[in-house]
Amino acid sequence: MDRILTLHFIDGTKMSFDFGEQSPNASARKMKLDDFMTSKHVVIEAEGSVMIFPVSSIKYMALSLPMLSPKGTAAALPRHAITGARIRS
Repeated sequence: MDRILTLHFIDGTKMSFDFGEQSPNASARKMKLDDFMTSKHVVIEAEGSVMIFPVSSIKYMALSLPMLSPKGTAAALPRHAITGARIRS
């Protein structure tokens, strides 16, 4: 497990998931991310359960992709994404 997704909910709670690689190459990751960005639900299978979270209840999501190079990450993101940023506060 080398990736982490943290869902930050509107009510102030959060839930984190560890998971392995989901797509074998940059093009497959881009297609998966495009589907993810247009969905009204985040669907996660974990520990024998399927969890469905309405996007409307999520304030924001933080996704860690440590195994991708910056170039690979940028190729998988939408064209309007800001890359190479740092959190200041």
